[in-house]
Amino acid sequence: MEKKIVLRNAILLSLLVGATAVYSPVVLAAEEVAAGEESMEFAMEEYVVTASRTQTAKVDTPANVSTIDAAKIESRRYQDVAEALKDVPGATLVDCGTGTTEKKIVLNGDERVLILVDGRRVNLDIGAAFGRSSFDLNQLPDVSQIERIEIVKGHGGSLYGSDAVGGVINIITKKMDHNYGKVSMAFGSNQARDGKAMYTIKEGKTGISVNASKYKQGYYKYKDVSTKSTTRWPLNSEYTNEKVALKVNQELTDTSSVEVGYNFSKFDGFSVTMPSSHSPASSYPIDKKTTNLYAKYDWTINNNDQGYLNIYRNQYKYDCQGGMEEKDFGFEVQQAITTSESNKMVVGASYRKAKAFNESAYTEEKDINNKAIFVNDIWDFAPTWSLNAGARYDKHSTAGSKTTLSAGLNKKFDDNSHAYVNWGQVFKAPTIDDLFSYQVTSFGIYKGNPNLNPEKGETLTIGYGTKLNEKTDLNLSYFNSDLDDAINWIYNGTVSEVKNVHKQKKNGMELSISHELNDNWNLEASYSYVRVRNDNNDGNGFVRDINYMPNTYRLGVRYHDEKWNANLTMRAANGADTRGKVDTYSGAYLQKYVDSSYITVDMAVSYKATNAWTVFAKGYNLLNRAYAEQAGATNYRYDYPAQSRRFIVGAEYSF
Repeated sequence: MEKKIVLRNAILLSLLVGATAVYSPVVLAAEEVAAGEESMEFAMEEYVVTASRTQTAKVDTPANVSTIDAAKIESRRYQDVAEALKDVPGATLVDCGTGTTEKKIVLNGDERVLILVDGRRVNLDIGAAFGRSSFDLNQLPDVSQIERIEIVKGHGGSLYGSDAVGGVINIITKKMDHNYGKVSMAFGSNQARDGKAMYTIKEGKTGISVNASKYKQGYYKYKDVSTKSTTRWPLNSEYTNEKVALKVNQELTDTSSVEVGYNFSKFDGFSVTMPSSHSPASSYPIDKKTTNLYAKYDWTINNNDQGYLNIYRNQYKYDCQGGMEEKDFGFEVQQAITTSESNKMVVGASYRKAKAFNESAYTEEKDINNKAIFVNDIWDFAPTWSLNAGARYDKHSTAGSKTTLSAGLNKKFDDNSHAYVNWGQVFKAPTIDDLFSYQVTSFGIYKGNPNLNPEKGETLTIGYGTKLNEKTDLNLSYFNSDLDDAINWIYNGTVSEVKNVHKQKKNGMELSISHELNDNWNLEASYSYVRVRNDNNDGNGFVRDINYMPNTYRLGVRYHDEKWNANLTMRAANGADTRGKVDTYSGAYLQKYVDSSYITVDMAVSYKATNAWTVFAKGYNLLNRAYAEQAGATNYRYDYPAQSRRFIVGAEYSF
């Protein structure tokens, strides 16, 4: 307790120093302004905004941050954001099944991850179908829109509030600074078709961007882990993912602009399930729609202190043997303030209200709201030392008031090396389903709990990043988190009721290295270890959570020249728990995993035939392995098997 009080006082002292420092704006050097487009591209590669809510050099940021830029998205021909996140060290992408079933991301062993699009929160307050995640990655913007993805692993509570327990992912879309366009079409295995089109216009002070995409797959095939044969799903497993986006940006002055936008996604088809302990194999229709509208006003004061006001309205409709709908309205305002040559603050406030209706689970429409204020102080208290200190106050309509603090200490050794330690508090408010759901099914009653406490805890990250030489980058980090009042659905044979029942402890490490062999060849490798333990308040103490494999590996090889771009990526995991037991209800043998490990290999190849035309090919699961990313197996067969070997080829025209 004494250590926490000392740490809290240190954070508040840092915030006070920032607030009372002498105002001294920093003027941008003329040579930086005139450096041109090429230098800006390099700068964007070295600067991040999500970890501190303002643009900060990566080497000055006390956090474990990974980035994926547009060049990497294009060279690896990622089909969607979920596929891109598979290549992030320390991140686990979980495909929860076939067809229209969701995909989720796990950071630092936690599904409670906040998803942002251009800084706007898109997480759902009704929750998601699997675990504690609250967003389906299938409904994120198409990759052709994206300029950059920033992934912050570790706490984000003091900056972003609820959901940012395992980390924050910010999807940053492309700017409208010149005229350009792309059209592509691809065809592949299992009747796959993938079409994309985007066009951006810049005329004077006005920019307009239009984007549309459609992916359709006719059926689903998987490698059966029990029979070792490649099997086509016998029931309907087709699905379609359509997306449309429009945004308009108007420069008002040299230092201000306004942007309005519209994002729509439709993810429909059939969700399929293997035979389980309670039900036979099934295929049932699902229709998911998201419609997001937003307006953003950006400004800059004192030449370099940026601020904005962001207003948004998100609508989500889900139809699956009964309909549900969520409507969110919110706004956020923030301002960066340079108080001295060594100090900068970011202050802001936000409001969000969510209304939801589920015809099979609620008797009437339910709503929750949250109001918040926040501040983050960046203090360069010595030539090579900096301290980030943050505080946030949230007032949630059902979870009550919550103050979260954070502190990050960064030591910069040179322009390419730094070490850091980052501590922070987090919380996760209960979802509307957690609070109000009451559903009678053939398996029993699912009952929410309006008296739930928010999940809360602390995280610690220690890391080191360096450039060993001109061709080799190395990053190493360790994390530890403790979560109290963790929420879980407890099944007693007839009723499944949500409760604050246990605690969670997570710890792990991450090692990644990239090396440039020569002008044409590059290597990337990473290893991560995660241990998750739960105390279910049943007298057994902390017990390992066996829903995830603890060890994950990735090795990538890339060849590139003026015409060719080829990537071969190996992903593997091991340490899965294969123990099982007979279910007393059905007599089925149940496991989390059938095999203790798996290895897959993917490839991407593109050839630039002309300045305008590029042809490409993708191959997935080239070794045709039987495996699953979502835990669950019945009678030695995976409940959510991954797709078998498949290919897709296409062409892209740029203009």
